[in-house]
Amino acid sequence: MTAELLLPSQRRSLSEYLAGDGYTALTWARADPAAGRAALLSTTLTGLGGAHFPLSRKVAAMLDQPGPRAVVCNAAEDEPGSGKDLALLAANPHVVIEGSLIAAAALDAEEVVFYLSENATDQIAGLTSALAEHAERQPSGGPALRLVPAPDRYVAGEATAAVSAIDGGAGKPTGHPPHPTECGVGGRPTLVSNCETLANLPRMLRAAQRGVEPHWTRLTTLSGDIAKPGVYEVNPAVDTFAALIVRAGGLTGSGVLKALQPGGPSSRFLPATAAGTAIRDADIRAAGSQPGCLAVRVVTTDSCIVEICAEITDFFAREQCGQCPPCRMKTQTYQRTLQQISSGKGSWDLLDKLGTVEDFVSDMPRKCALIDMPTPPITSARTLFPGDFGAHIEYGSCAPTPTPAVAH
Repeated sequence: MTAELLLPSQRRSLSEYLAGDGYTALTWARADPAAGRAALLSTTLTGLGGAHFPLSRKVAAMLDQPGPRAVVCNAAEDEPGSGKDLALLAANPHVVIEGSLIAAAALDAEEVVFYLSENATDQIAGLTSALAEHAERQPSGGPALRLVPAPDRYVAGEATAAVSAIDGGAGKPTGHPPHPTECGVGGRPTLVSNCETLANLPRMLRAAQRGVEPHWTRLTTLSGDIAKPGVYEVNPAVDTFAALIVRAGGLTGSGVLKALQPGGPSSRFLPATAAGTAIRDADIRAAGSQPGCLAVRVVTTDSCIVEICAEITDFFAREQCGQCPPCRMKTQTYQRTLQQISSGKGSWDLLDKLGTVEDFVSDMPRKCALIDMPTPPITSARTLFPGDFGAHIEYGSCAPTPTPAVAH
């Protein structure tokens, strides 16, 4: 069976969406909420914003709490290299709305909040229009729907930060417990779920109605040394990174493939030999990295890993929200160290001290996971490409073909 696609080549209107069985899964979920709940409680679907927490566990936790409840469709996408959620909202807003309403029906939620970056003006306008179309088609019944712009800040997409912003707060992580599933928007148990995750629910329920397994696809954002960067829909059962690179027009420049970073800036680098890996969560983990939000960065031998690492650490140092001293100290230390190495003013000893920083902050309290994010890319880059680091440390810059170096 051919997989149902989430991302059409151009914006899908309401009439086109309805012609493709749009909103039929929602009708079923509302007519038989128990069946909808059963489908959500048994799904293997995980959070596709990057954390991959099982959706079924969130739903179960929500159902353990008394109502009233709420649902947040989280599309606050401010991660470098990721554009899948905004592409989905631009091209197929009704599948996001239907998926969010299915979750609300299963949870008997009284409100659905659509939460997306305040800078995504086109998507905000498009979603506002789609919500109006839905309201005109079904003027009464169902949960209240509203759209809340998210602050232009990376951590604003974290679940507790989203709850804070929606409730009029600073939009920074508040830590847990309580989890949003216990106390979220307006003090209600709240399902905070990624935009792409919720968009999968209509086809999941249609498959459940037919008594078959759903045929999943995933949205991946390709960037880096690639001819046609952008958002691509892939079949994780068969598509590999190598096939995706070919589909995107191949590599740019005169270099050959050097590395892949499959899950966004916090994921471990993989060597070029991993290009044959299927774009499937288990396969990516088996290869030694994390799937994250499938923001795939392609790196050729024309690019310097040290300079890329300096860019990554600069991002995390800039985007930490300042609430947790250990996070502030670690991210700023990583940034300073990589800037020094990149500019030819560093040393192996300086690089080694990052391990001391890791040990120092390992047991300190934190309100979110950002403190851990610089570690996987930097440690993997150093392990895989010591020559790049050696060139900067020993010669002041990265030569076109770095001199091989022994990993320290």
